[in-house]
Amino acid sequence: MKNGSIVIFKSKADHGLTASEKKVVKKLIEAAKAIAPIYQKQENVAHSGANFYPHDATRDEIAAADKNDRSILSPYTVVERSKDGKLIAIPYHVKYKTQLEKVAHLLKEAADLTQNRDFAKRLHTQANALLDGTYEVSDIYWLTMKPYKIDIAIGPIERYNDQLFFTKCSYQAWVGIMDEKQTEDAVRFKDFIVSARRRTLTPSEKVDFLNKIQVRVDNTLIFSGLIAHFMFTSSNLPNDVKLMERYGSEITIFKESFNKKFDTEHRPIFHAIFEEKFQQGYPAEILRLGSLRNSYLHEISHPLLRYRDAEDRLKEYFPVFDEIAASVFGVKACGSLLLKDVISQKELEAIMVTFVARAFSWWISYLKEPGVVHYAQGFAIAINFFLENGAIIESGGFSWPNFNKMFLALEELSDSLETLISMGSYNEAKHVVEKYGSLEIFERFRPNLKNLI
Repeated sequence: MKNGSIVIFKSKADHGLTASEKKVVKKLIEAAKAIAPIYQKQENVAHSGANFYPHDATRDEIAAADKNDRSILSPYTVVERSKDGKLIAIPYHVKYKTQLEKVAHLLKEAADLTQNRDFAKRLHTQANALLDGTYEVSDIYWLTMKPYKIDIAIGPIERYNDQLFFTKCSYQAWVGIMDEKQTEDAVRFKDFIVSARRRTLTPSEKVDFLNKIQVRVDNTLIFSGLIAHFMFTSSNLPNDVKLMERYGSEITIFKESFNKKFDTEHRPIFHAIFEEKFQQGYPAEILRLGSLRNSYLHEISHPLLRYRDAEDRLKEYFPVFDEIAASVFGVKACGSLLLKDVISQKELEAIMVTFVARAFSWWISYLKEPGVVHYAQGFAIAINFFLENGAIIESGGFSWPNFNKMFLALEELSDSLETLISMGSYNEAKHVVEKYGSLEIFERFRPNLKNLI
């Protein structure tokens, strides 16, 4: 059920929860719902800066103000005008104090109900962070505690609504229960990919966080705030590179939103854009697994491609390459899984064809929500690169003439993207986007996808 900035996922299963745990989850869902009104105050699709900045303020004016007051472009402040017309920054926990007190109270009630002491402490820490802005303290405790079957993320997290500077974080929340079987598959992929990555890193790279990456697949109960608007199928937090390096990251796959996305977009797109003859041999369930594994792979690869100065060097092009590099690297890494018989060639092919289908899914999302344009541009780079290199061909739909050629092109693209992220310049990033980032490749298939747009 979707209601404004809240999505409730219906489930007939009790997910193995005890009576006490069910009470905890009920409180957490209430807290998640209470975050939606704050997000609605931030959201404004009519302005590139949403409601984070005065609508009459120019980008140059905001950037100039930030030179004198670094809190102007803090991820956790709202910028307003003072009585004398100057730009001032107001911390989120001050601006939204009344609403946040309600959320914090619900989190503390849930903490008092749970029998898991670590989780109780996490909820208290998270509640305090909402009230005083100590988000880093909360993140550190969350990343260092032992994984628990119940999970919640709540607070100002993602930056997609700030299309002016890609800096301000919007409020969101989700609550989920771990799917242990699917989580085991995701952990298996993570262990192989991290192990392979460790052997290829140069000595100068910081690798301490690699053994601190956690991954889980959740039966999702609720999305609230920004995540309900964008309906993401996965998440990798925290976004702070320094925190990730010191404490690791947690990858979450949202099974309910993924299944909905696969059934309504990924699979129909596959049948719309690939040659009919090529489609044979890829039944629905192997495609579903391939698409789900794309989600694992993308999120697992994100922390493996973090470079401290990448955002400063690439500026507005950073989100484009940050997202597509992770997706391509993840698929490339599956080559080692194939060689070790962890997956079959057919399973790897399913990962690759659903990678292409997911590219078109992001384009469709962009048509509905311009805030995800960096995903669409990134995948356009990949598809245009494959076409230019003859790795895939377009004749009445996509196909590839040779599996090995396709995989080699994917490896070449992955290496090029990582080089750009690790040491590339702003002008180099701009050149790649101008050469390969055209969305025209998606437009050519608009008639095939008319029922999905």
